Amino acid sequence: MSIYDDRRLDAKGQPKSFQRVDYAKWFIHLLTWDGVVPVVMWSLPFLVRHFGPPNNDRAFVFAVVGGLIAGILLRYTLGMRHIRANYCSIRVKAAQQAGLFAMIALLVLVESLLCVMPPIPEGGLKTPDVLFFSAMFTVYLLVMACVLYPGRRTSHDDKSVKQ
Repeated sequence: MSIYDDRRLDAKGQPKSFQRVDYAKWFIHLLTWDGVVPVVMWSLPFLVRHFGPPNNDRAFVFAVVGGLIAGILLRYTLGMRHIRANYCSIRVKAAQQAGLFAMIALLVLVESLLCVMPPIPEGGLKTPDVLFFSAMFTVYLLVMACVLYPGRRTSHDDKSVKQ
């Protein structure tokens, strides 16, 4: 547990005391949630095609659409909770919300693309496919790093922070 986890919120849900940014916690949060969610969502069509019932389009559509809806709701709920609780100004929070919506749209776009792609050939994905998905993942992580930025404030009294 970080020394910066003890945030007290006022009636509007904003922190009462200003604290410094815990960059390690921010980076770990970024890699765990936003490194795993796209990989799970984007691998779902491949997993259903490989392990699901053969030639059963109903199961494929149900699994992919259900996974997509669950991923969207999870990313939106956790992202908005984080944006509401951060130390950023209202304008920055609005930009963070726009970035969150854009990255959810990117997840949906790539998921839809993966659904219409033919099954992976025996040799694996070709170089352009790997470059495309790597670029999309990199863009997603960079934008989500900005979206999840917790805001930077200086502590009024550094001695009051318990270690």
